[in-house]
Amino acid sequence: MNIPVREGETIEGSRTTRNRPYPKREKYCPLPLTNYPPRWWTGRPPWIAPGTMGAKLLQARAASLLKEHAMTINRFRSPNMPWEGSACRSPAAGLSGACYALPALVAPGVLEPALWLTTAFLSCMADYVHISHDSAFHGLDRCWATLMLLRCSLLFGARLDPSFFLLALVPLGCFVKGRDAKLLPDPSGWVFWHTLWHCSGGLVVTLGVWMLYRAPAEAAASGLHIG
Repeated sequence: MNIPVREGETIEGSRTTRNRPYPKREKYCPLPLTNYPPRWWTGRPPWIAPGTMGAKLLQARAASLLKEHAMTINRFRSPNMPWEGSACRSPAAGLSGACYALPALVAPGVLEPALWLTTAFLSCMADYVHISHDSAFHGLDRCWATLMLLRCSLLFGARLDPSFFLLALVPLGCFVKGRDAKLLPDPSGWVFWHTLWHCSGGLVVTLGVWMLYRAPAEAAASGLHIG
């Protein structure tokens, strides 16, 4: 029986072997661990390492958002809405600002609950009652929300685990998407993202306030130790 032989193959007895015109590949050897981490590594993902395109895009985006936010604060009485009349008035986007009153349920004393009740009140007044016309509530809401954001960043950053800030990316992302949705001809995108900004932000700060005040007190009462 004739066995066909392909080019580059020979027949040796009952075995068929292939000639190897290329050198045999050397066994894989990983790089020594002394080369890791690379010199440029700073603890961030490679795509946002200093000097990369990702880092430059993030810096440009952050600068643009800060500049836009400063402009909205300068236009103190303006709602800064691209749609006229009551087209942008939504019970979901406006009244969901009441979610920022949730931390008052777990905050101790009088001052802390009062701060969050004020936040919820200004949010509802600016985003629902006066959303279609100029009002001082718009500027008050923006300035107060900015101060509360800075206050929470300092308090939570000093006393909570840094991983908590990963949760803050959710409401911040919704806020940015809501700003971007103002470029659309229809307000439905802004309504969706602004509602999520209120709801997710209210839940995150409620958790943060509970971890800051109530969790240590409850652990001490039960004889446990947190942190």
